[in-house]
Amino acid sequence: MLKRQRPDKTPLSFLAGSGEMATRIREFAWADHPFGPPETWPLSLRSALGICLNSAFPTAIYWGPDLRLLYNDAWSTIPGPRHPACLGEPAREVWADIWHVIEPQFIHVIETGEGLFVDDQLLPMRRFGLVEETYWSYSFTPIRGEDGSIEGIFNSGQETTAKVLTRRETAFLLKLNDGLRAGTDPGSMMDLICGMLGTHLQAARVGIREIDPLTRDLAIRSEWTADGVEPAGSIVPWASMDSIARTLARGNVVRIDCTEGSAEPDVRMLAQKGAASVLAIPAHRAGELHSVIFVHRASARPWSDEEVATVEHAFAVANQAIEEERTALREQAMMREIDHRARNMLGVSQALIRLVRADDIESFRASVLDRISSLAKTLGLLSESKWVGARLSDLLEGELAPYLSAKEPRASLQGPPVILDPALAQPVAMAIHELVTNALKYGALATPDGSLSVSWTLRDNTVLDIDWTETSTAPRATAASGGSGFGTKLLQMTIESQLRGKLTRRLDDQGFHCRIEIPLPRAG
Repeated sequence: MLKRQRPDKTPLSFLAGSGEMATRIREFAWADHPFGPPETWPLSLRSALGICLNSAFPTAIYWGPDLRLLYNDAWSTIPGPRHPACLGEPAREVWADIWHVIEPQFIHVIETGEGLFVDDQLLPMRRFGLVEETYWSYSFTPIRGEDGSIEGIFNSGQETTAKVLTRRETAFLLKLNDGLRAGTDPGSMMDLICGMLGTHLQAARVGIREIDPLTRDLAIRSEWTADGVEPAGSIVPWASMDSIARTLARGNVVRIDCTEGSAEPDVRMLAQKGAASVLAIPAHRAGELHSVIFVHRASARPWSDEEVATVEHAFAVANQAIEEERTALREQAMMREIDHRARNMLGVSQALIRLVRADDIESFRASVLDRISSLAKTLGLLSESKWVGARLSDLLEGELAPYLSAKEPRASLQGPPVILDPALAQPVAMAIHELVTNALKYGALATPDGSLSVSWTLRDNTVLDIDWTETSTAPRATAASGGSGFGTKLLQMTIESQLRGKLTRRLDDQGFHCRIEIPLPRAG
């Protein structure tokens, strides 16, 4: 087979070829370099370099007392932006960032004369401004000169970072799955994923935030911090996140390798909290941003694709496990709530029947059915929300819709978003229904020029204050203020007895005013 070749026997034939590095070496100004002109290079170097330049595998040669660098096209991507300036430069200068690792390896090869091979060696390179966690499998082989002494080192190898990180991430995810299977509630599952990711990624903070459906703010649900690191904070206003919020809302990953010097206010805010690099991954539900997992590092470092994939996968797996657990808990709570509501409905119905007074059977029937119909509407709202709760504004709009949507509305509503849990929604709806019925029979809505205003506020998030104000030029019927009718008794029973609140009513020349104060259950 070897007889088929037609060797080039010119002095520089070992530099022949159209490759980038063969061309660069031929055009390099070697006359002023310690190597001198290529024509004078020793045979051992020329032979080794000829092999190097014609190899398809990443290959380099470290030659001479300073171990100066020569390499082929396949190897040229390894030093990153140091190429091509590193051609002919000493190894100590080219690899200053990893010299503490490779210098002992060079010394071993030179002192023993034996080749060396390392598999998946960690080399923390700084190639693009930041330290990278890179892994390599490579060999160092001594090159002997004509006198038998070692004149250089032949190096070949390739990066194995993706393989190492993938193997490591797979092991991590298996361990995470085992932990999640043992989880007992959503909170403990969130704590588990944050703690495991924090340790695995050597992070400063890992946390999960969920979007508040009312305020759109990012509320912390779980957070892990390394020793000595302050928590990120319980609430982050959506407006303060700016560019990060927009990216997350689009379903995109926020990947910031270095926060220092950023022009974005939200990124600068994170830098002030000690987050030198940031990763944030969104989770959407029904097309809307639902939650975010964030990872902060105390030092700037690029996020590898494998790390991002690990956090994404871990978050997805955890979200699925958490949602399954929440669904089970909701189903249990729903069954208890349905049982409680059914018993309560029977109790309320019995109370309605006992309180109703009517002159005939038909009036009695109409009065009872009217109240039960109002209760049914409230149950419908709760069912739509899967028994999470009902908005106060929805309860009011359901009763006052004809007077809110007219060309000249006679009723107005004003107040912050308030969601009433099922235990509050039903009695509050009943109270609203009685007030509307009263206004239609005796008050502002019984006259053409009357108007109704309802406003509400939250007092320290512990008390709901509702102000009901009716104004009309016509005198109000006395039945509305007699204090002994069925509606009045039902209002008092609902607000004062059932909700343990306070009911204040006033009728004067300005009209009818009712103030309701309802204590709210403590969160958690």
